[in-house]
Amino acid sequence: MKKIIVLILISLTIISFNSIDEIDFFKITGTIDHNSAKTKEIILVTQTKEVQDTVEVVSGHFEFKGKVSEPANAALIIGKKMIRFPLVNDEIEIRITDVDNNKFEINYKNSKVNENLQSYIKDSKEYIGKYKLFEAQKVKIENDSIKYKIMISEDSLAIDFLKQIMHKYKTVPDKSGFSIILYDLKGLIGTRNHPAEIGNFFKLLPVNEQNGFYGTKIRKYLDQSKNIVPGQKMDFDFVDINGKTHSLNEFRGKFILLEFWATWCGPCISQIPFLKQVSAKSDKISVISISIDENTDRWKAKVNDLKMNWINIHYKQKNINLKKYFFISSVPYNILISPEGKILRKNITMNELLNLQD
Repeated sequence: MKKIIVLILISLTIISFNSIDEIDFFKITGTIDHNSAKTKEIILVTQTKEVQDTVEVVSGHFEFKGKVSEPANAALIIGKKMIRFPLVNDEIEIRITDVDNNKFEINYKNSKVNENLQSYIKDSKEYIGKYKLFEAQKVKIENDSIKYKIMISEDSLAIDFLKQIMHKYKTVPDKSGFSIILYDLKGLIGTRNHPAEIGNFFKLLPVNEQNGFYGTKIRKYLDQSKNIVPGQKMDFDFVDINGKTHSLNEFRGKFILLEFWATWCGPCISQIPFLKQVSAKSDKISVISISIDENTDRWKAKVNDLKMNWINIHYKQKNINLKKYFFISSVPYNILISPEGKILRKNITMNELLNLQD
């Protein structure tokens, strides 16, 4: 009987501790050390728009209480200044030491969401710094083959960074809030071009975050990436190098080759003789070369020099960014569309194209 009583007491103790550690509301207790006399109220908002609240500041102290359905980027609005932090259901203490210079200290009683986010911010700054160095080199270098190699290096850097963040996610015990990080990754330079890796990461998120504010936007991005899946219907309007408006639908009944390239891409240039052979059979296939060059004058000059006498367009169109739409991270890259207007293949070889027409 005594053993049973002891076990019951232990169970109650565990339940009691769990109820304290895993609260389903947030409580923010804050102080403002400077300019407190001028600050009469503080506004709390979240990126998800789930929380919008205003409280008075009394003798430099303020308090917010509420509930969020998922971790969210939040901000305390003080006059024209903002203090940004991740908001979760937890007891949070904030000490604002300098409003004007965005200096503050924050402490979460249980959650590690802020530690995870700050670690990511540090890693992403380092990654972006390296990526921008590659970009700067690409602008300065005239040699086309070296530019191509730099682009491949950028791609490898982005994939390695995604793998690094995923490894960290798997090793941390508190995984809440990683949807915020993944939401940033799907729009970050370099990493945004890798929906497959983002999709693998997405599957690891908690269900509530997959279905939440950030998860919904990530899912939309992943769904959009399926535009390049074989069998998908394809159509968009575009303006060619001569200012003429077209639609993919006008080429129905023939194969369409969307060929992404750049003037500085050596392998792209080496394929031009093959594309000339392919485009010569215009009764069977229409070639549309899509340049990802930023320098449009150089692009136009190169098209003229190489006598690319087929449809040439730039990736930046009025209503669509084709580089983003098709998640182009490296060139050459092509997409073959069937006479019925559906995607058939990706990255078909020039020899396969020539055989396709015979």
